[in-house]
Amino acid sequence: MIELLDLRQTLHAFAACNDDHAVHASFGWVHATGGAPLQARFWLPPDEDTAFDDDGEVPAEAQALGLSEYLEPATFADVLDVQKRQRPLSTLADYAQALTYYHAYDAFLEVDGIDAALGEATAEDRAVAREAGVGAGIFASFDLQLLGCAEDQLKAAAQCLARLHEVPVGAALARCRALPLTLGQALDRTRAQAIKDTFDAIGATVQVQGFKPFPWMDAPALR
Repeated sequence: MIELLDLRQTLHAFAACNDDHAVHASFGWVHATGGAPLQARFWLPPDEDTAFDDDGEVPAEAQALGLSEYLEPATFADVLDVQKRQRPLSTLADYAQALTYYHAYDAFLEVDGIDAALGEATAEDRAVAREAGVGAGIFASFDLQLLGCAEDQLKAAAQCLARLHEVPVGAALARCRALPLTLGQALDRTRAQAIKDTFDAIGATVQVQGFKPFPWMDAPALR
């Protein structure tokens, strides 16, 4: 069955992936109906075998719904990512404009006022986005801090930290005695969950701050 999505739902489907590899594994292609992205409907077939028939065409069932090839999933994600880097607090309409431009010209839309040397927003704009809880990329990201650990678990915590930060256990022990301690920043969901689980297992207190991909979304959380 073909599930048609609007643009917001399509962006959420991409944001639900952990990283670029997950995008590749999750979607075979992006098909869309005609018209501007804000009015179009999108289909995200799970693999290329579903996305195309034996002749390499969009399946007849999809064509009957007005769907045609739009972009490869990796390219679709790149368009979102470039727009996000240039304007971290981009609106849904901003992403629609970026997609329209790329689809028409096979080139990324350049946003006025960005740091031309870096191809990204100014440090001030990035700081404002972070304050609003919006991360740097189009996937959820997490900052982890170690806030507390029982005295009898300090050695275990130091061993975990030594492996995580690749430092001697003695140095890690000193850090664990001077909390709070940053365990990681801008971590993807899989990595952040693994680190949290490691420290949860020894009874340590870990603070998680989730950063959302798009400003209209709720803040992401770990288990």
